[in-house]
Amino acid sequence: MGDRDSRGNDDIIGWPDAHFLGHRKRFSEFDASAMRALLALRTTAQRVENALGSWFLEAGLTPQKFGVLIVLAAEGQPISLSDLRRYLGTTQANVTGLVAGLERDGYIDRKASSEDRRVSYISLSRSGKRIVASLLPPYFAKNKAALRGLSASEKKTFVELLNKIARGFGTVEA
Repeated sequence: MGDRDSRGNDDIIGWPDAHFLGHRKRFSEFDASAMRALLALRTTAQRVENALGSWFLEAGLTPQKFGVLIVLAAEGQPISLSDLRRYLGTTQANVTGLVAGLERDGYIDRKASSEDRRVSYISLSRSGKRIVASLLPPYFAKNKAALRGLSASEKKTFVELLNKIARGFGTVEA
């Protein structure tokens, strides 16, 4: 349910245009439409994270931990931590922490490379496979329901637009 602005319209961002006036006057670089777009993106991202957090709470997972598990399930074979980092678009330190937690929880197995001991490969454990198998059907159903208001074409355009935004912010540094 969206927030209502002063005119009674549903609006994901509750900031009235008047809040932008001071910025327009003081900063020549200020772009109200860019600011509103980023605020909408951030608000939506937070709502998605909140929903995902509640979906995985009962399983004792965070959306980030589930992200690791779903990548491993899709791969179906051990992958390196650097490949996982690239797939998740995050930092090596973040991946290391997520993997350590999932290993502690018994959801993944880690094995050092036989060719390069500095490289670790991770895969789903039996317990990890079970939890992913139990969570994927409701996860996919909830995703489908959340995006039911968009056509297939709109979903494709949405991904293209998000990719443009991501490129504007650059890549995640390792």
